[in-house]
This record gives sequence, structure tokens and C-alpha cells, in this order.
Amino acid sequence: MRHDNLRERTFRYAVASIKAVRPLITDPLGRHLVGQVVRSSAAVGSNYSSACHAKSRPDFAAKISIVAEEASETVLWLRLIVELELLKMAAVEPLILEGQELAAIAVTSARTARRPRT
Repeated sequence: MRHDNLRERTFRYAVASIKAVRPLITDPLGRHLVGQVVRSSAAVGSNYSSACHAKSRPDFAAKISIVAEEASETVLWLRLIVELELLKMAAVEPLILEGQELAAIAVTSARTARRPRT
């Protein structure tokens, strides 16, 4: 996958995640969870952008690993929101699946970057 495609995909993931949880902002618990989703989903895109400007393979591997962590964290918050019955699974399931896929892409990229060149 090209960097530009993944850069746009991670940006769209943040936008969609934030829009999905925005209705929860008026609930005290919801407000806290919205903040968590905003931070972690936006971090997916911002850390991917940072990884694109890495100075070395080890630097890229470290930065792309953060993308995987933030995507997995976003999935956790979205699952928690569903479990607490603040939103229906149908509203966030595509985001959970996309977060899992972005995390898997990032993990694979990190492993590839850490592999010795032959």
C-alpha cells in the first residue's frame, strides 16, 4: 500500500471515530470516553505521518509500532463504549474492524522494518 493511501486512511479513521462518538459528549462518562477516542484515533494518523518521515529503519519501526498501539487502544475504547451500552455495535463495528486492520498493517510494517536487509 502506498504511503499516501495509508496516510489518508489513517486520517479518515480519526475523522470517522470522532464523529461516531461525538453524540456522547453530553454524558459525563461519555465525555471521558470521547476524549480517549479522540486522542487515540487522532494519534493513529499523526504517528503514521511521523513514521513517514523517519530518519532510519529502526526509527520507522519504533514510530509505526506506536501506530499499532494507538489503533488497538482506539478499538478498546470503542468496544468499551458498546459494552457500556452508550452506543450500539452497528454504529462502531466498522471502526473496530478498521482499527484492527490498521493495527495489523502497522505490526507487519514494524516487523518488516526490523528484519535485517539481505
